[in-house]
Amino acid sequence: MNIIPDLLQVLLNTLPFLVAIVGMYRIILRPMLDYLLGRDTAISDGHDEASRIEAEIARRMEDYETKLAAARAEVASIHAAKRAEAQAEYDKVVGAARTEAEAKIESAVGEIGAAKEAASSQLKTMSGEIAEQVAVQVLGRPLTAGA
Repeated sequence: MNIIPDLLQVLLNTLPFLVAIVGMYRIILRPMLDYLLGRDTAISDGHDEASRIEAEIARRMEDYETKLAAARAEVASIHAAKRAEAQAEYDKVVGAARTEAEAKIESAVGEIGAAKEAASSQLKTMSGEIAEQVAVQVLGRPLTAGA
């Protein structure tokens, strides 16, 4: 019994195995590896494109936020200017109305003072006449300056 195998027999038995391995590599393994590598490349390219798009979106959002802040500041300044303009117009109108009202009050106070003086003068005259009439009725004779 010979325990050392015959080299030709080993080679002949190994040959179908090697042919099957090479055939499987060319038919199955290489196309599958090419497909998987292509898929990995496509995925990494997709991730790179997504990262680029996200960066572009972030840049645009920052740009829009800057423009929005500038627009808000402009609106606030216009609003403040219009408010100041309206306040100035209000002060002008109120000042003119106040001046006119003060003039009317002053005129009315003058008229009231004149009416008061006229009424006071009229009351003095009337009270003198009434006193004279009462004296004439009580004394029964007219009053004279010397008596």
